[in-house]
Amino acid sequence: MARLTATFKSGAAFDIACRGHSIVMDQPESNGGEDSGMTPPEFFAGSLAGCIGFYVAKYCQQAGIDTDGLKVDCDWSVAEDAPRRIGEFTIDVVLPGLPEKRRKAVERVASSCLIHATLHQTPDITINLTTEQ
Repeated sequence: MARLTATFKSGAAFDIACRGHSIVMDQPESNGGEDSGMTPPEFFAGSLAGCIGFYVAKYCQQAGIDTDGLKVDCDWSVAEDAPRRIGEFTIDVVLPGLPEKRRKAVERVASSCLIHATLHQTPDITINLTTEQ
């Protein structure tokens, strides 16, 4: 099983570390943070967009499709009913060099990314609480 560590810094900020890489996750000032990094939902949406983008780019590179201008925009909204959660994502994949005959294949590839598949097959989540470091 892979592992990352979220270490509390101060206010609402955490350092997130994995495989020698680190990022700062925070909240806007209006939510008690210093706005020193993206929020958890922003990283979550970014994970989905980045995963889709990676799968599309890899497919295009293997198929000889130009990836210049490839970008993935991700819009999301919070569900209005309980529990509080992201209720909807809209993903726009911009790929200027996409031949029409490859459109369906790229759509399939985009839908097969690990994060997208995880959202459709909800994983088990176990939360363990300990007082030892």
